[in-house]
Amino acid sequence: MSPEQLAKRLGISGMTVRRWGEKNPQEELPLLYQKALQDVVRQLVAESRLSLDSSAVKAITIEGTSLPMVSADNSLGVTQNMLKLAERNPKALMETLSVLGANDAKQAEVDHHKKKILSFKKMGQEWSTRISSLMKVLESKELHTFDKLVAYGALFYLICPFDLIPDWIPVFGYMDDFVVLGFAAAYYVKRFPYLFPKKT
Repeated sequence: MSPEQLAKRLGISGMTVRRWGEKNPQEELPLLYQKALQDVVRQLVAESRLSLDSSAVKAITIEGTSLPMVSADNSLGVTQNMLKLAERNPKALMETLSVLGANDAKQAEVDHHKKKILSFKKMGQEWSTRISSLMKVLESKELHTFDKLVAYGALFYLICPFDLIPDWIPVFGYMDDFVVLGFAAAYYVKRFPYLFPKKT
């Protein structure tokens, strides 16, 4: 991305962005610019123009950053209201996860971070069940890629730090991820019950 393109997203001049490049990297940006830069990084992740492994993403996901605790909406499209209504009607949430999962770059992020995804299973039996169900969907030879989009979307939501409740917030950071995984897993159990035979 050129300084001009970045400047346009930040709402500042290209000259200012060039000046940042000349500064000492250890010198802090003014708070106003920090917030704007964090928002741009979030957008670039959502657009799949920036990998979750990039230094920019890692730099702004360090605990203690000034990102808001909860946003009414986020760059991934999942809202508080959507999660609230999903119990009665999960359609909007499934559609949003499907759109996320349809993106090739996001699918690649999920495939690349399988080890990280599996590490969440240690958070408890219910975490393990939900993640195992979604991984089973991804590994299924019986399902077409189109049928796996919700699973890809939910697992990308899990590994993306820029979701409804930022993941680095102690205790509460993964609540939304847990809920999203639950609805996605339930969607597959209902839609493809033959993948999840009941234990006798």
